[in-house]
Amino acid sequence: MSIISLLIVLLIFCVCVWAVRAIMAAFGIGDPISTIVQVLVVLLFVLWLIQSLGFVGLGRIPDLR
Repeated sequence: MSIISLLIVLLIFCVCVWAVRAIMAAFGIGDPISTIVQVLVVLLFVLWLIQSLGFVGLGRIPDLR
């Protein structure tokens, strides 16, 4: 993954986090639920980033040849 791709993904992630926070505030969703949703968004991003960098093979069986 190139540095430009990482920067674009980081920008998209920041926009998604901002959108989640704005939507939660607009609908008046309480603090505990809002925090849980934000943590889930960040965890999904971290899992995707780790997988795309090749550290974890989620759903793949390693080739042991």
